[in-house]
Amino acid sequence: MDSSRVLIAVILSLGLIFAYQELVLKRLYPPPTGEIAAGGANSATETPLPGASASAFPSPASQASAASATQAATMAATTPGAALTSGGSAGPPKTIVIDTPLYIAKLTTLGARLSSFTLKNYAASATRGSGPYQMVPQDDARYPLGVILARSGTPANDSALEYACAGPDRLDVPANGNVVIDCTAKAADGTTIDKALEFRGASYAFAMNVAVKDGPKLDGIGLAMSEPMTAHEGYRDVPAVQADVHGKVISDYESTLKKGAPAAEGRIVYAGFGDRYFLSAYLPRDPRVGVLTIALEPGDNAFARILFPASQTLSADVYMGPKLLEALEAVDPALNKSIDFGWTGILALPFLRVLKLFHPLVPNWGWDIVLLTLALRVLLLPMSIKSQRSMMKMQRLAPQMEKIREKFKDDSERQQKEMVDLYKRNHVNPIGGCLPMAIQFPIFIGLYEALLNAVELRHAPFALWIRDLSAPDCFPISWMPKLPLMQCHGLPVLVLLMGASTFLQQWMAPTSPDPNQQRMMMLTPIIFTVMFVNFPAGLSLYYFASNVLGVVQQVFLNREFKTYSPATA
Repeated sequence: MDSSRVLIAVILSLGLIFAYQELVLKRLYPPPTGEIAAGGANSATETPLPGASASAFPSPASQASAASATQAATMAATTPGAALTSGGSAGPPKTIVIDTPLYIAKLTTLGARLSSFTLKNYAASATRGSGPYQMVPQDDARYPLGVILARSGTPANDSALEYACAGPDRLDVPANGNVVIDCTAKAADGTTIDKALEFRGASYAFAMNVAVKDGPKLDGIGLAMSEPMTAHEGYRDVPAVQADVHGKVISDYESTLKKGAPAAEGRIVYAGFGDRYFLSAYLPRDPRVGVLTIALEPGDNAFARILFPASQTLSADVYMGPKLLEALEAVDPALNKSIDFGWTGILALPFLRVLKLFHPLVPNWGWDIVLLTLALRVLLLPMSIKSQRSMMKMQRLAPQMEKIREKFKDDSERQQKEMVDLYKRNHVNPIGGCLPMAIQFPIFIGLYEALLNAVELRHAPFALWIRDLSAPDCFPISWMPKLPLMQCHGLPVLVLLMGASTFLQQWMAPTSPDPNQQRMMMLTPIIFTVMFVNFPAGLSLYYFASNVLGVVQQVFLNREFKTYSPATA
């Protein structure tokens, strides 16, 4: 009976890990999408304003150059809603550069939108010399900070409006300073849009205030953002529409958008796009109650639009930066929900916070993971020792258990009673050895999410060949053919060390008298090694460090139990 319970616990634990891996990988890395048919409830195409169309742009004659007219046409044709046209003539669009200690932003006067937003402290890829990370997709003409005007249920956008922005073409913002850029545009229908942007030197968030006056009657005002849904460079790094509306956290990947995403209405905390490590989102301040519409367009572009009815002004913060806990929570504590921990957030978030506590002491994220492992081992040490002692006592009782089975083989009820009496006399819990497995599973899942989604581990080196703790381990060997499941031409050395240490720990631990269970326990290192080939190197490092500490613990326990003598049957 006792062996069967332990065997079932092992099988269930491994089954849960495999199931979780499949569910997580499918959620985090949806299959490639095909094109979506135009039209329908979730199509990005909307009915243009009466007398206006997506092709109603200022003629080249009214622009200083044909190039700027072409750019305006491209942006308007690919932005949800009809494009407002500028009133009167305008010069060519100019670009204003805002240089802060954290980022360099480029604001184009065509639509008063961001054409570039590069993060100084984050590289585009792990490749040396890849340059800084770009938050604005350069293959998408619809830049962030788009304003939407709703009239008679029909939205129009400001993508083709030429704004007049006061100030020089370059602004340097110190860490303790800020700068305000006031932009104004007048549409052909008489509508005037004032857009004021306040950039702060010490934050990835900046303020955006919009006021609309004159022109036809306005039913509401809103903001728009779009992004291609193609996977990014990195380990399972795919974008998603992310929002918090009326207390509901939304994280819709391309596979979800293909099925159609319903509009969400209520108090909007934030809405925009995020991938594993970075976030671009609006945080409305006034008004906050609105309607969020999400749709996937033909191809792989998605848009998110927020509309606030019965309003002609709006104020919002715009966050464009890494999913760094302290940076997010400095803007709004609710922004930490944008780190997609899934249902494991209750464990993953504390693990991440503890991990960050170690970093000022040891400024290497690999050693911080080792310290976190040590802290968890110390915290669970009493329970682990109690479980190990229970397993060792069970091992020493094996001969007496066999005698009881043989003596009462025809009387199962008496056999069970004698077994229970034997356990009581020796103070043994027959399922006590399963406790570490039950505890390890939620720890494993919580650490998986914490290490996978921590932007601090993105491209973070540890030692020797381990140059990125967020990616699967691979010691590169250029002449070696690429092995199945491997991310490069080479060997997963850290994973193999983890598997070897798992085997050593299993070999040193007390074994069950059941040969089937023994075989299952010896298969566990092989199963875990195969699984961890595609897991982040940081998780392999945690398990390897945990196994090494487990081996040390087992050495002392084995010495203790050399003198143990079980009670007689």
